[in-house]
Amino acid sequence: DRMSKDEAPYGFCLLSRDKKTWGDEGTGSEAIDPDSECENGCPHYNDSKYNSKEDIIHLNIASFRDRLCPRTLYNLFHKAANPKRIYVRIIQQVDHSSGDVDDADCWDEFCKNYPPCEPYKKQVRIWTMDAKSAKGPTDPRSKLSAAITYDYENPDAPLLQPVHTNEYCMQTDSHMDFNQDFDLGMIDMFHRARNDYAVLSTYVAPMEQTDANPVSVPHLCMVHFTGTWRNWGTKSCDGLVRPKMTNIPWGAGLSFGKCHAEVNVPYDPYLPNIFDGEELSRGFRYFTHGYDVYTPDKVLITHDYHGHQGNPHVHTWGHGGGKSDNAKNDDMSTFMKEIDKFRESVEPKGTKRVNIIMGLAKEDALITDTINKSRFGVGTRRTPQQAIEFSGFDPILRKMVKNNCGNLHWVPFEESNNYGVDDTLARPLWNEGSITIVENNKQASVRGASPSIQPAPSTNLSFKSSTSNLSRTLKVKLQSEHNALYSLLVILLILTLLITMLSRSRIHNVFKSKKTARMIV
Repeated sequence: DRMSKDEAPYGFCLLSRDKKTWGDEGTGSEAIDPDSECENGCPHYNDSKYNSKEDIIHLNIASFRDRLCPRTLYNLFHKAANPKRIYVRIIQQVDHSSGDVDDADCWDEFCKNYPPCEPYKKQVRIWTMDAKSAKGPTDPRSKLSAAITYDYENPDAPLLQPVHTNEYCMQTDSHMDFNQDFDLGMIDMFHRARNDYAVLSTYVAPMEQTDANPVSVPHLCMVHFTGTWRNWGTKSCDGLVRPKMTNIPWGAGLSFGKCHAEVNVPYDPYLPNIFDGEELSRGFRYFTHGYDVYTPDKVLITHDYHGHQGNPHVHTWGHGGGKSDNAKNDDMSTFMKEIDKFRESVEPKGTKRVNIIMGLAKEDALITDTINKSRFGVGTRRTPQQAIEFSGFDPILRKMVKNNCGNLHWVPFEESNNYGVDDTLARPLWNEGSITIVENNKQASVRGASPSIQPAPSTNLSFKSSTSNLSRTLKVKLQSEHNALYSLLVILLILTLLITMLSRSRIHNVFKSKKTARMIV
């Protein structure tokens, strides 16, 4: 499957060895042609002026009971060519009562074991949460994402440091190592993609490859279904001379792009206790917002798999372990109060919400529309159907139907002012009306009103059918000014149900009349 430099001067990527599934076209390796991206037009690249030595990098780290967090800070600052331009936001989830080294404070241990720490004190902001309240990786990551948005919107009073759209936002785990001068390398690599909307991401190479400059790099391009989509079967690319565009799969362990990507496609805060679906749903949303995920062409950041997996606490989130002591949680209301205001009323959450976004679950049209028009839904620059076609996975068959690990063509879209950030921030966090659906005696409610909009007088529309398959009551309270489309959809639904009932009633009467006639005869 390997190719020579003459065969693949720009590198090559492994497609598959499974000829039974993918046939001749989907197996073996494929030479990468960087110009193939531009077959339908080239990506938007207007921000070609940059300073890889001075441009600011914002790093988000979610840490769960991890003794390696202090060492990650040490590696980060001591391997950077310019450590003073890196700002780190960390949420550490620890068990205050354990006395275990894995529950020690990340900053305290950094200062204790890797002095001096004072030069970096103003560059790190850490929030602490009780590990007993942990709801999986998406919860702290969504809080860090919200902190970035807050610091973008509040440059005069930031939580840590003002965030600007053309600065760089990065996400990693809390057990990482870095190549020497990795900060220069990551920025230069981003610009080799020649795409303002690039997001460099992959499953990170093992720590043993730090500063080893391996020829092969991990490449995400395959997914499988486990109740939702998740990344699967990491492939590899060899000899790349620039980042390789991928078919949507995004990895949470390493993400690097412009900060407008973080503001436009924030972590969804309403996905508690999920692991599968976290990455693909964000990759899906990235694509519909106009962003393209790229496999890095070099290994510059590595992951301590052995040390992390050897931690006995690593998989204990969501397993109880006692009542959470919320009094020991740091106050995050400054940047989370608006999101938390809707936390109880938002339905559905978790995996079902992920599946609605990616077209894997059918739900009431109003709920689907409400989710996707919120700040945490799909974008408007590319359609979900384009995302499905580009990815190669089929939401109906629930499997990959095309191997898109090789060359891909960029999908064009029209740009908006300020990278679309203003449009994104104008979207609601949740719906601005109240929707109640009663079906088969099970009620699901979607509530919440925008504080800036007074609800219009409600319109109650109800319909009851004696037929079990049509046993459904909808009660919809809508704001007429802002939800005219919703009202129209509900009216059409009611009319459809009425027509169906009328038709069934007529059929029943005809049948009854014929039966009566036979009896008379």
